[in-house]
Amino acid sequence: MSKSAAGRIVEQLGPLLALQPRSGFRKGTVLIVDGTLVPTRDHTIAEQSKNYRYSTNHQVVIDADTRLIVTVGQPVPGNRNDCKALASPACTTSR
Repeated sequence: MSKSAAGRIVEQLGPLLALQPRSGFRKGTVLIVDGTLVPTRDHTIAEQSKNYRYSTNHQVVIDADTRLIVTVGQPVPGNRNDCKALASPACTTSR
């Protein structure tokens, strides 16, 4: 898929998929955090990761019950461990 085709799809479907932000979670809600490597050609933030590609590490938080994405952290260099990426200022949010 080309970049322009992906951009058009995101532009068209993005507003339809948007959900209202949650103000909080009920007691006992389980959230799952995991990191994913996203390959990129932008070398200003990307670093060579374990797969030898330049990538960025994004931390994703989902609700375990609904499996909906709660938040996605700011990108950090791909050579960062998930624990360090989660602890970085780019991933901390006010609660």
